[in-house]
Amino acid sequence: MEVMHVFAPPGKLGIALDTPDNSGAPIVHYVKEISPIHGRVRAGDRLIAIDDEDVSYLTAVKISKILNRKSNQVTRKLTVLRAMGVA
Repeated sequence: MEVMHVFAPPGKLGIALDTPDNSGAPIVHYVKEISPIHGRVRAGDRLIAIDDEDVSYLTAVKISKILNRKSNQVTRKLTVLRAMGVA
């Protein structure tokens, strides 16, 4: 797995997260083409931190609430895990 840091602008991100059945970090289900982070965050990425705060143990719903609460920030740092070799 490769750790990636993505800096997102204010506003909606246009991503959908799923909570895996077998626990583990929430998975990006899809990224809208109009998303400001399209091409930098991909389906299958695991969201592990927001602004360096560990969110790997939270549900997708709780993470969505955090992202919404921080949507007015100038920037949000998303840390994701990506499987090696995924383009």
